[in-house]
Order: sequence, then structure tokens, then C-alpha cells
Amino acid sequence: MNKKSILTWVIWIIVFSIVFGYSLVFAWTWLFDNSLSISFKSSENIYLDSITLNKTKILFKSGHDLSEYKIKSECNIFSKLTSAKWWYYMFDLKFFDNKCEKENFVLVDSNDEVKLNFKLNLLSEYDIYTKLLDLDSDKLARLKQILNKKIQSYKQFQKYDSTIEKNYYIFLEKNRILSETIYNRDLIDKILEKRSEKYIVPVAWRKMPTNQSKIPNTGRPYRQEYTDWIHHWWDIDADFWEQVIALDDWIIVRTVTNFEFSDLDKIKKWKALSNEDLTRNLDILRWNQVWLKTMSGDVVFYSHLNEIFSNIKIWEVVKKWQPLWTVWKTWVPDENYTDYHLHFEVQKNPFNLQKNQEYDLDDYMKWDWLLKWKNTEFILENQFKYFNK
Repeated sequence: MNKKSILTWVIWIIVFSIVFGYSLVFAWTWLFDNSLSISFKSSENIYLDSITLNKTKILFKSGHDLSEYKIKSECNIFSKLTSAKWWYYMFDLKFFDNKCEKENFVLVDSNDEVKLNFKLNLLSEYDIYTKLLDLDSDKLARLKQILNKKIQSYKQFQKYDSTIEKNYYIFLEKNRILSETIYNRDLIDKILEKRSEKYIVPVAWRKMPTNQSKIPNTGRPYRQEYTDWIHHWWDIDADFWEQVIALDDWIIVRTVTNFEFSDLDKIKKWKALSNEDLTRNLDILRWNQVWLKTMSGDVVFYSHLNEIFSNIKIWEVVKKWQPLWTVWKTWVPDENYTDYHLHFEVQKNPFNLQKNQEYDLDDYMKWDWLLKWKNTEFILENQFKYFNK
């Protein structure tokens, strides 16, 4: 059979398949393909706390009409068809729920029948801060330089210019990369700026203590049976129920709200206690508490708390000066003890790259506390390098 005959034979088979509804693997399947797929996303990333990056554009390809279709999720979202041309349908997707954790989404028809499943990468401020706060300032500065170079290389995509990029979809993608890079660079700027600031005194209108018994490294020999008998922190005398405030912008990493006086019976008291036993005994003595990771990467333990406000939840981002909870008492040595004060400790981040983002609660308790082993004179001379008076 010559080439001309073969060509004629192929054409007749294709025509035959079209007329009688048959499909052939080698026919022009792309022309008659009714399958549904995603051809383009302006970004896989949704920055839930950003009013400009909490959205994306998604282009679907389908042989069916998608005019009545919608994108749905368990989270509070809004989707809208913004353009339709040939087999391509562009949807805008916007998030109104900055607590969304459901990364699965569906495209449904007018009968709410699921036609396609897909995922997006949902990012909160907490997610990003978690990655950045365990880096020391030098590494953050180097990362900022890398992001600045990337911003320069994508700067031409701030506005659409067909002479630079004729493919509009490619422009959308690169414009989004530029916006996300600026967003992350600005977060690093915020962290570095905050690291240059002092902490505020965490009880409003109170001053940092200067009494030797209220500052770090003071002896606590009456606790030598069950702790390292060293005071790791500061005590700020305050009235019952006086409000405690955030001494920095930070994220909440732990809350303890259910302490009972009977919990003191869990303290281990015998010789040769391990370091883990000693730190856990101290943890019991803190009573109700909240731990917060500051912009400096430190973790601050607020202890001896009474009411912890209902809006304070783990993984929340809180702001400097924000009221968080109220002062109570230590409950030590007995239930009728009435020494009301805020008991707080600053645990210094060791910036260990091998543990970056993987610190657990036990790790935080093992970090060195601020001004560890410094004498009274040194502490009183230097604590105002870290705190406002």
C-alpha cells in the first residue's frame, strides 16, 4: 500500500469514527476531549492573613460548559467564573477564613456533584513565623538579601506589559511570585526591627524588680529536694487579678489552664533526680501558665496565672501591649499562700539549625534562661538592655 493510500485510509477511518460516535486512540482526541483538568494556577500558595494574597486564579480545561460550576470547601471561601474562552474557564478564588486548615477543594456542577478534587497550600502568619523565628539575625539578614535579589529579577512583572511577556498567564504567575516574595521579605524586616526593640514590662505600669529575691539566679534552697533550687526568672509584684500584657509581638506555643492544688502531689522528691525530673517539677510549680515565642526567637513562660482570656489560644499571633490574662498566686507552700505576683522567665533560643522548627516543650524548658548564672550586680546593671524600665 503506497503512502497516498495509507493517508486516504486513515482519513476515512477518522471520518467514520466521528459520524458513528467511535473513538480512536490515534484520532484528534484533544479536540473532542471532555475530561476536566487544571491548566493553570496563579499560585498554589494562599496566605490566609494577607488581604492581597488570600486568593488565587485557577484555569480549568474542559469540553463541558463550566459556566454554572463552583469551587467549594469546608472553609469560608468565595469563587467566581471570570472568563470563558473555548475550552478554558478562569475562576477567581478568595478566602474569608484565616483559620482555614482544610487544603482539599472541589469543583462542583450546578447539582453540587463533585467533578474535580484539588489541593492548595494554606499558609498562616504562624506557619511562616515558625520557620523564621528559629533563625538568628545574621541568617535572617542573608535570607533577606536572597529575597531582595529575587524581587529585583521579577520587578518587571509588577504591571502587565505585552512587550515583556506576551503570555498573560505567565505574567500572572510571575507577578504573584513577586508579591509573595515581597510579603516574606517584609515579614523578615518586621522580625529584624522587633529584635532591635526592648521588651516592655509585662504588667502595665509596673517596673522591673530590683530586689535580689525577685531576679534570676537567686537561691531557693528550700526547694533543693525537687528542683535545681535556683530562681530562673523575675517576679513582678502585682495585685490580685491585675492584667498581664504581651511584652512583644509573638505566637502562643502552649497554655496550661487546668491546674489544681492537688497537682503539687505529682512533684518528685528524692535524691539523684534527672534533669528532666527537675524541669518537670518546675513546670508543676508554675501553675497555670502561657508560653509565647517572641520575635527574638525566645520563649517566655508566664506563670501563676488566674484567668486566661478566652481569645488566647495556642498558635495565635498576639501583639505587644495586648492584655492576655490576670495575676494569681503561686500556691506554694500551701493553698492559703497569698503572694500575688507575675512569675516570668525568658528562655534564650540557641538557634540550633539541626533542631530548627522542631523544638518541643521539653526543649524549651532546657534552653538557658536570660542572664543565667550572672550575679546580682550584673543583672541589675544589664536587665534594662532587654527591658524598658
